[in-house]
Amino acid sequence: MLTFLPILASSHYELVVHLASARPVELDALFWAVADPNSAKYAQHVSADELRHLAGGTPAAAAEAGAWLSKLGGSNVLVSPLGDRVTASFDADADKDASRWTARGLPLASSKPPSAALVVRRDFDKPPATLHRPMVEAPDFGPSVNDQKAAYGIPKDLAATDERTIQMVWGPGTFGFKKSQLRAFKAEQDVAINLDKVKFDTANHGRSGGDNFGEGSLDVRQISSFGLNATTLVSNTNTSSSTEEGQGFGLAMLDFVSELASRASVPQVLSLSLGSLSPTSCDKLCDEATKQAGGAFTLAACRSYLQTQRQVCMFESPAQAELIDRGLQALGLRGVTVVGSSGDGGSHWSFGPFEGFGAIPTALNKVGCEFMFPIYPSPSPYMLSIGGTSWQGDDPSKPVAWRGSGGGFSWQFGAPAHQHATVASYLGKTAGLPPASSYNASGRGYPDVSAISADGTSQSSPTVGGIFSLLVDARLRAGLPPLGFVGTRVWQVAAAHPGEAFEDVTVGNSKTSCDNGFPATEGWDPVTGWGRPKWDGLIKYFGSAP
Repeated sequence: MLTFLPILASSHYELVVHLASARPVELDALFWAVADPNSAKYAQHVSADELRHLAGGTPAAAAEAGAWLSKLGGSNVLVSPLGDRVTASFDADADKDASRWTARGLPLASSKPPSAALVVRRDFDKPPATLHRPMVEAPDFGPSVNDQKAAYGIPKDLAATDERTIQMVWGPGTFGFKKSQLRAFKAEQDVAINLDKVKFDTANHGRSGGDNFGEGSLDVRQISSFGLNATTLVSNTNTSSSTEEGQGFGLAMLDFVSELASRASVPQVLSLSLGSLSPTSCDKLCDEATKQAGGAFTLAACRSYLQTQRQVCMFESPAQAELIDRGLQALGLRGVTVVGSSGDGGSHWSFGPFEGFGAIPTALNKVGCEFMFPIYPSPSPYMLSIGGTSWQGDDPSKPVAWRGSGGGFSWQFGAPAHQHATVASYLGKTAGLPPASSYNASGRGYPDVSAISADGTSQSSPTVGGIFSLLVDARLRAGLPPLGFVGTRVWQVAAAHPGEAFEDVTVGNSKTSCDNGFPATEGWDPVTGWGRPKWDGLIKYFGSAP
């Protein structure tokens, strides 16, 4: 399995050339056609072989990249199954020519072939025995699983019955779970989890005590509790500690989504709870802070500081996010419904303000409240973003926004067509909005929907993932295809049939510790989306044709 350590830490490594899509316009057009219930191509998902011609590079580009890697001294040059990546093995001691390599151990950008969208390095040394900056907290599950199901109108023992129904959770580092703990949770919550159907699909099983192990345990509990009896795959594709909190995470996610899309068979539902501030948010955060600080620190110092903070900026660049988005597109076209946590810091943070009184955290906290800083990958246009709710006074009939529910508008990615009218209405009629200069009104609005998040939106995402697994199961039994990317259909159903598939949540605000944020209101809002699930409406509008 791959590990990603500090650059130049290992004697053996790989370089990976991510190729530009040969037909990006056609890829995007097909994605939205397959996702639109009003399209003749709706739900006509494609195989990996069919996807290769759209998502991959041209054969000439792959050959050019392979020749370039060989010229640099690479061996064992391989093209990925989708034709979107070319990989070669290297010995760190083989080339010491500074005119060909950067200090970080990457080829000079000026030498890379034109068709290379991104060049990344994979290192293979073992991860450190001790993880840095561990943060393991006792979970707070909030209302019981069965109380949550009752609030959503889901029968307690409603379970998948089609053996083809598969759901998945993913994470790197220590991400994993213990069956003994899941067994205890099953007994404590009185929920009919089929333990035999919860299994790893990788050799990495995580490590108890790590931050991501707690994350993995939560994801597995929630998705297997709500997607009862569906096969639950737990995937950990990378064990390095650099993926636990630093930029190695973005590289691990890019590898994962690219590889998963190339498999002969894929799960119908994938829940992604991990993430951080988007790379565009991180760039803007430091750019503004450095400018306002008037020379008190450098841009490089600001970026280095952010890498010392827990899960704040875990993606390397906007270009990397664009490639992850291409992987999410590919998964949607393969028939995978991807859901993800909208974040735990409202519209301003990953989690909360930066601690300390030095020049850098002081400046970052000031800028952090002046602008909205979306997280990633949940605001990607190619996945369903899941916000958080709680109950007012523990009354399940009175849902409110969870205090940290992430929401807002992407700086990097534009709003898809199905959002335009609704978002324009929200921004045009809602009082108490933050300053218009603090957010991108034309960006992808998120979250889409929401669920209980007593333990953060990492709890709500796998919850909704499990619910959609039950919908997929009903479709498979009826001879229908899986849902794949479901965002278009969610927005169409919610707008046309308000209150039927999602219960509106109108109380809350995304401001967290700042004095400005987006208010919840009637209809969609960037706090809880369209609201929380309502089973009768979901099965009516998503469990049947189209």
